[in-house]
Amino acid sequence: MTEQATADADRSPTQTQIEAAHSPGLRHMPRTVALIYLAIGILWIFLTDRALVWLDFPSSSILQLQTTKGWLFILISAVMIYVLLRRYERNALASTQTLLQTQEQVGRMNVELEQRVAARTLQLETANRELEAFAYAVSHDLRAPLRSMSGFSQIVYENTPPELDQKNLDYLRRIRDASLRMSTLIDDLLSLSRISRSELVPRSTSLSEIAIEAAATVRDRYPGRSVDINITSGMNVEGDTRLLRIAMENMLDNAWKYTANVERAQIIVSTQHDEQGRVFFVRDNGVGFDMAYSSKLFGPFQRLHAESEFPGTGIGLVTVQRIVARHGGRIWAEAQPGEGATFYFTLDAHA
Repeated sequence: MTEQATADADRSPTQTQIEAAHSPGLRHMPRTVALIYLAIGILWIFLTDRALVWLDFPSSSILQLQTTKGWLFILISAVMIYVLLRRYERNALASTQTLLQTQEQVGRMNVELEQRVAARTLQLETANRELEAFAYAVSHDLRAPLRSMSGFSQIVYENTPPELDQKNLDYLRRIRDASLRMSTLIDDLLSLSRISRSELVPRSTSLSEIAIEAAATVRDRYPGRSVDINITSGMNVEGDTRLLRIAMENMLDNAWKYTANVERAQIIVSTQHDEQGRVFFVRDNGVGFDMAYSSKLFGPFQRLHAESEFPGTGIGLVTVQRIVARHGGRIWAEAQPGEGATFYFTLDAHA
């Protein structure tokens, strides 16, 4: 396909029709009429004067012949102008008709577009109501049996009858742990659902202060662990403070978790400038991962390490990705096995 064909395909039908209605022939019609009139006048005067000289008419009749050929020129030019103006009128009427038809088509397209938008809006509202109903069912109908499983298994575990051996005790412990993990998974899914549906309220805020508060929360979550964390000051952004705190808390929790086996754990929260503009990052010196599996990082329930080694639900980074996307940014990671990982992200709340 040529560049001209591609450009024509990209233009809307309305634009094409308007350009067709205002063709170069119509735009240049007045100038064409004037030039033709001028050319015929020059040729008429030149040829008729030469003809009078060549035919050697007597001087007494020259004045009469000059008057006659003047009247003939006026008559011929009037007929010519009439024909050209009639043609111009027909073309102008055709152009007007084309424009009216175009306006009618645009009107119909606008009506159809409004109807489609209304239908899509209704579908979206229905889907949101179904999602809210599902979230309500998950929150209330599934939590009750999970609490019963966890509570009763804990009671039996703490009040072990004499005939219950160590193997059965291990089964009880597994039931209790599985129910607790399921409850945590439900909480994470509900949180992810709320993040996707909540209203974005961007304002000027300090990502540095958000990271400091999130680090304090994560530090309390892992008592007894010493992690050296360095947060760059002055990282001011435009974004939703609540959602950014959730994102930062998940990224720091991820870094805290995967530096558990490092003798001197270090986490850096900072920013840099490159071809992407301003880029923020969270870097750790933990176990890292193989970049061949990086496509799984931001998929729900996707994990690159065994749960027995590093517990989790696989929802944290998905939550971060949703929050970053809602701010008009993107997130990606770079890592090497045994050499830590760095998660880069951009923010543009006005996108």
